[in-house]
Amino acid sequence: MKVAWNSRYDTGLRVIDDQHRELFAVVGRFRRLAQTGAARSEVETLLGELVACSERHFATEEAIMSQFAYPDLSQHVSEHITMLASLRELLVGFRESQQSTALLVPALMEGWLKHHVSDGDFGFVTFLKAHNLA
Repeated sequence: MKVAWNSRYDTGLRVIDDQHRELFAVVGRFRRLAQTGAARSEVETLLGELVACSERHFATEEAIMSQFAYPDLSQHVSEHITMLASLRELLVGFRESQQSTALLVPALMEGWLKHHVSDGDFGFVTFLKAHNLA
């Protein structure tokens, strides 16, 4: 399942949309690396970038949600924690193994991004708009 950024993922919150685009771009780069058989060092660098990008994005979302007292904040944070744990586990596993577990990243992230943006983030945007906050 190849998922690419398109306008249906626009939330209307520029900082969030920019970060989502960045996440989709990193996942797209992973897909290309997997298809071309890139060097381990490239894969490890990109995996580290994905973890860092995800951490920044989740912190941004959580700060905005907290600022506006989003009622589903704890559920959203739980999803973030689970995804970050999975990404960090993949990074550690990749560093400790000769197997290319990082090749699982595109499938893992594409499904998660599609679900998280479409369901989780749009719930937050709907909340903001209902309270005239966005």
